[in-house]
Amino acid sequence: MKKSYFIALCAISLAGCSAPGDELESLNESQTLNGSAPNQLAKGGFRDNPDTPTPPPAGIWSKSFYLTNPIYGFYSDLTKKHLYNTSPLPSELPKSYPGLSYYFQERLLGSADGPGPVITRWFHTGSNDLVLTTNPNELAGQSNWEKRDLGTSYNGDEPGSFPIYRYFNGDKKTHFYTRDKNELGDGKDGYAYEGIAFYLKDSEPKAFRLRDGEFFQDNNTGALYVVFESTLRRIESSAVMNNLFSPLYVFKRNIDEDLTGERGPDITSSAKLVQNTNDGKIYMVDDGLYRYIPTTQIFNSYRFKESSIERKPVRMMFTGKDIVKTY
Repeated sequence: MKKSYFIALCAISLAGCSAPGDELESLNESQTLNGSAPNQLAKGGFRDNPDTPTPPPAGIWSKSFYLTNPIYGFYSDLTKKHLYNTSPLPSELPKSYPGLSYYFQERLLGSADGPGPVITRWFHTGSNDLVLTTNPNELAGQSNWEKRDLGTSYNGDEPGSFPIYRYFNGDKKTHFYTRDKNELGDGKDGYAYEGIAFYLKDSEPKAFRLRDGEFFQDNNTGALYVVFESTLRRIESSAVMNNLFSPLYVFKRNIDEDLTGERGPDITSSAKLVQNTNDGKIYMVDDGLYRYIPTTQIFNSYRFKESSIERKPVRMMFTGKDIVKTY
């Protein structure tokens, strides 16, 4: 009799803790039995022991080819001038008048990623001449010249390095650079040869670290992935992707061949975004744990989908670690 009375009192006490309309998240029975549930009471719910050390993430790396400090050459049939930049886009060329849409990319000089002198680009805002030089004093102090460093040259004795030859056309007031001296030799067609400007190399394949919030699709399986806290997590389906995320781009890769690093747990159909209307905090429910998203920057960096947020009162929840942006 006493035992039944005690159980009834406990039930009444639990019922009295829940206000009308509140959602009560209950502890999974298997977690209770095996002791795997988070065990430390903290504001807003239960948390894992914060003193448990975690090793720093190694990150996800791509072995795909990319260019390091490339220098591209552009030409315009309208202006008869040559321009140079580290971006392959004509829209990002230096300019002092309209008409850059007439420029097209005609060449890649090479990679300015060496141990040698800095390559500086000087652009004349009047004539639109552009000079590439490793001599910091060549145009210093002269009016109407804007400068920008493009990278670092090679010394010429490194395996694979090659010279870049410099020419100037006085009538058109434009400098021209090429890695092939046979193109203009010692000067022709109004271009005077001015010597070797510097040395470059062809860019070599290098692994580079991928940032959190980058999305991928495997060419072989069609599976979707996201770099999440420096691990690569498979997204269970396109429906899960569309429900949680709004990626700007989904890059296609051979995942097993091109990407290296730790694989995290799958993001499944049980994952969702929830805003607790009691305190306004937004969480990602990840494998049953409420993981707080502490800043708008982190929310946006993972391309979480704002329109998918469920807004409801939650008084008790089992929380995992806050979501962080690691790289």
